[in-house]
Amino acid sequence: MSAAATPGPAAGLLPATPGGFRDRLLLGMADAIREHGDFRSVTVAEVVRRARTSRRTFYQHFDDREACFLALFDVVSEGLLTTIAEAATGEGPFGDRVDRAMAAYLGALAAEPVLARSCIEEAGSVGPDGTARVRAMNERWARQTMRLVEEAREHDDALRPLPFEVATIITGGFRDLVITTLDEGRDLTELQDVASDVFRRITMR
Repeated sequence: MSAAATPGPAAGLLPATPGGFRDRLLLGMADAIREHGDFRSVTVAEVVRRARTSRRTFYQHFDDREACFLALFDVVSEGLLTTIAEAATGEGPFGDRVDRAMAAYLGALAAEPVLARSCIEEAGSVGPDGTARVRAMNERWARQTMRLVEEAREHDDALRPLPFEVATIITGGFRDLVITTLDEGRDLTELQDVASDVFRRITMR
C-alpha cells in the first residue's frame, strides 16, 4: 500500500467502510501505528496523508494526535467487547461458550498484534485523559465478564458468582499475559487453552 492510499480495516475492530472524515482519520492513525510499531512515533501529518484529508479537517475532529489515538483506543476496545459478547452468547454449555469467546478475542488480537499492543500499552500513558480512559475501560471489561457469568448462571447452577474484584484480576492479568506473549513474538492463539482453563477453574464448581 502506498503512503497516501486509503488505509484498510483493522480485522473488524474498525469500520470496514469509512463513514466519514472521522472514521478515515481513525483508520489513518491505525495504519500509521502499524507502520511504526507504536503510537509514539506517529505524526498528525502521517495520519492526514493516509486519511487523504487535511490538517484543518483533522483539527475539526480532534484537538491533537493524542485525542485521535484515544478515540482509536475506544473504537478498538468497543470492537473487542462486542466480539467477545457475540461469541459468548447462544446455545451450548458454558465451557463451550468460554472457548468461543476466548478464540474470538485472541483471534482478533492476533490479526492486529501491533495495533493491539499499542492500545493496551500506550493509551494509559497519554496524560490524565489516557489514564482515565483506560481505567474506565478496564472496569467495563470486568463488568462485562461478570455479566456474561451471571447470564450463564441463570441456566447453570454449577457456576459460581464472579465478584467484581475477581473479574478485575482476571481481565488485568490476562492483558499482561497478552503483552508478554507479544513481546516474546509468540502466536496469541497459543493462550487459548490456558485462558479457558483458568476461567473455568474460577467460575465452575
